[in-house]
Amino acid sequence: MAANESQMPFIRNLASSDRKLRTASLESLSTFLSSRTTLSDTDAQKLWKGLFYALWMTDRPIPQQRLAADLANLLFTLKPTCAIPWLRGFWVVVGAGWTDIDVLRLEKFLLLVRRVFAAHVRLARERGWKDGDVEAIVGVLAEYPFDVEGDLRKSPVGIRLHALDIWVDELEREQALKDEAAAGFVKAVGELVQALKRCPVKPVRERAGDSYEDERLPWAEAGSDREEDDEEWGGFDD
Repeated sequence: MAANESQMPFIRNLASSDRKLRTASLESLSTFLSSRTTLSDTDAQKLWKGLFYALWMTDRPIPQQRLAADLANLLFTLKPTCAIPWLRGFWVVVGAGWTDIDVLRLEKFLLLVRRVFAAHVRLARERGWKDGDVEAIVGVLAEYPFDVEGDLRKSPVGIRLHALDIWVDELEREQALKDEAAAGFVKAVGELVQALKRCPVKPVRERAGDSYEDERLPWAEAGSDREEDDEEWGGFDD
């Protein structure tokens, strides 16, 4: 059954100023999503359009922060087969609506992107950093915020730069940088960022170069160790 906003008034109610109504609406949406055994890209995008609107209409910082976190966590109510279409739907809808976001609303959508990016990492962690899951999740990032071709219709510059600003933070927050089992995931995401050094969009190239050298990343740490070894060698005395 295709998702239809008229059949899901709980999406509209997520923007309500009534906290009880918002909570009940979120529970209804979670129940609806958890009942899905399949999720098409079209249905995922329809749902995210409604959720985008709900955040758009939400006022005051604390409700905005709560809703951004709640929307990101909806991923974990879905059955495994629905997760990737859900993530793709998010990036499609946010990318399409990004340039319409005014400065007064920008902060809450930046937060939403941060929370959903973190959910990508958490999903990989909860699935045990398995190769197949890592490949699928990294594939979504490669198609949208870390797309090397620089298709700004798919992912505007603002989304790309924000993703480059936050990716190391969220890897660290989700403990991927300290988990040996996550090494493959961290490396794969790092390779996406490294490839962006060749992106045709100059600000993206520059930001990718800076973020790839973040000292928290394992390859930056290894490079630092090599530099220290070089400094310790003083050469032969004359």
